[in-house]
Amino acid sequence: MFRGWSALMGDAARVRPVELAGKGARADEPAYADVADAAADVARLVRAEAGPGGWALLGHSMGAVIAYEAARLLPGDGHLVVSGCPPPQCGFGPRWRPDTPDQEIVDFLRSVGDLPEELARNTEAMAYYVGLLRADEALLARHTVLVPDTPLGIPVTVLWGDDDPVTKEHDPERWRETVGRPVSVHTVSGAGHQFITRRAQDCARVLRTELAVRRDPHETRRTGVDGDLLMNTGAQMYLDLMKKVLTNVVYEDPPIPSAWASDTAYDHINRGAGLDWPSTAHTMVGLRRLDNLQDCVERILRDDIPGDLLETGVWRGGTCIFMRGMLRAYEVADRRVWCADSFQGMPEVVAGHPGDVELGTHEFNDVMGVSLDTVKRNFETYGLLDDQVRFLPGWFRDTLPTAPVRRLALLRLDGDLYESTMDALVHLYPKLSVGGFVIVDDYLIDVCREAVHDFRHQHGIHDEIQDIDGYGAFWRRTS
Repeated sequence: MFRGWSALMGDAARVRPVELAGKGARADEPAYADVADAAADVARLVRAEAGPGGWALLGHSMGAVIAYEAARLLPGDGHLVVSGCPPPQCGFGPRWRPDTPDQEIVDFLRSVGDLPEELARNTEAMAYYVGLLRADEALLARHTVLVPDTPLGIPVTVLWGDDDPVTKEHDPERWRETVGRPVSVHTVSGAGHQFITRRAQDCARVLRTELAVRRDPHETRRTGVDGDLLMNTGAQMYLDLMKKVLTNVVYEDPPIPSAWASDTAYDHINRGAGLDWPSTAHTMVGLRRLDNLQDCVERILRDDIPGDLLETGVWRGGTCIFMRGMLRAYEVADRRVWCADSFQGMPEVVAGHPGDVELGTHEFNDVMGVSLDTVKRNFETYGLLDDQVRFLPGWFRDTLPTAPVRRLALLRLDGDLYESTMDALVHLYPKLSVGGFVIVDDYLIDVCREAVHDFRHQHGIHDEIQDIDGYGAFWRRTS
């Protein structure tokens, strides 16, 4: 449910999804005897993870009841967020009896938009899922919520869906009776009960504001390469300024509205996390993924890993411009930056991987399609278009098999699709030096991640995949 929330929350919070006993990775553990047992377990996990800045606990649906009870067990330096849940004293359920047929439960889940059709068609998986729901309902049926004698001593935020069938008969303001203090209510429109996932960006924006812990949008990390390549202050300032200009956190250009992000106003958290389509900035990857790129290139130079730097899918050229800028800052003249792209947008997939067909990324080519001449002009704007920059125009399946690249130290993949990701790995990974890096910008996208896992399985690659920002990931080749 909370995949990708690390990127959505930015530096406002360190996101740690909580796995409950008896489910998922903890399926072998005994189920909870009651809500109090679950709350005690969650409180224990929060204490283990909470840093000096305190904690925030978010629960959705039944999870909100557990989160509330856990918050009462935790120290008073936190923040409780309850989502998609009626005030517990108003009655959450049970929504069905112990003898309710499975099909009636399935029909109810469909009616509230809680059931993906692919799950409903899998008889074995559906039986397991319904069993978990029955256990959850039994917990709620045995639980009694008492209005506290003393108020909950932390801020409380209530996320409420305006068309949530689970809460539509209730008043969110009655949560103040539950917690014994005023609450901050925020309404999410038009997304049913699962608004927490369908409107994740909107919900995260509310929480960033509520938590009121913001990163300075102009703050990027500064680092240098050890030994002979230690950067001077001027080079540090140059690269930091490049990142700010490439992402345009300086002039804050508004984003282009998209199907998943309808905002028209600049949001520094979204831009820093690479979650919007900038209208004029030269990259959409955000500050944290640029920081990761800088770290990888610096380690390559420090460890003298042979090879060039290459990106598949360059859009307006921003990350490649930054790689060329790094070579300039370090006075490296024996490496090239390769820019592989169709320079006309995404391919229309008709008979390829089903996930690629479903994504339909070609429908966004009015934004994604950037010409080769435009990318070259962008390089020229920074004074970085020279013979150390090479272009590979065309579809990956046509250009990468014969690309005149001898050896790579860094391979950055930003092709979104299964086919594009697989083409890049099949034809370029064999050229990657041991000690070199693979960066996958779109690792959060299912088809991209599937291609990465399929390729690694086929070739017996076990190097650890490391998260960058909840969206991108990378690994370092060890053999």
